[in-house]
Amino acid sequence: MNGQEVKSNQGAITKSLVLKIVIVALIVIFVVWLVFNIKDYGKVNLIISNKEITSNDQVSLQKFAGNDKVYFFVDRIIKPTLDCNTVTLIIDYFENNSFTQYKQITFEVDKNFKNVSTYIPGEYFKRNGKYQLKVLLDGKLMATKEFEIEK
Repeated sequence: MNGQEVKSNQGAITKSLVLKIVIVALIVIFVVWLVFNIKDYGKVNLIISNKEITSNDQVSLQKFAGNDKVYFFVDRIIKPTLDCNTVTLIIDYFENNSFTQYKQITFEVDKNFKNVSTYIPGEYFKRNGKYQLKVLLDGKLMATKEFEIEK
């Protein structure tokens, strides 16, 4: 082997080694991303507020005045759509040291809906006290939020 062939082989080895290192690094980055995000895959964002909610970057309220409307917003974490046929809201009221089911609202939706957002009628919150809102997608409990109504 002459000097030219040795330099050529070293260049090919170096390029091959760099390519392998880059591929391994990309695989490791992808696996780490999966580990941190797979636990949230399919879960939902549930936001409640006294104002209309248009995106999932708003913060939930925990206390409402008696005359406030209670708006809710539901969308999936990571998934682009709700991927369900029904969205059910269960409203529980706190009495006798536990939450008991008080009202239920069901929405029929197309699987490709990105989110559901509207307000819950004020008649559902006539009593002061603690409430709990549960969200079920196709009957499976996905999220729960507690809040309080003060008049």
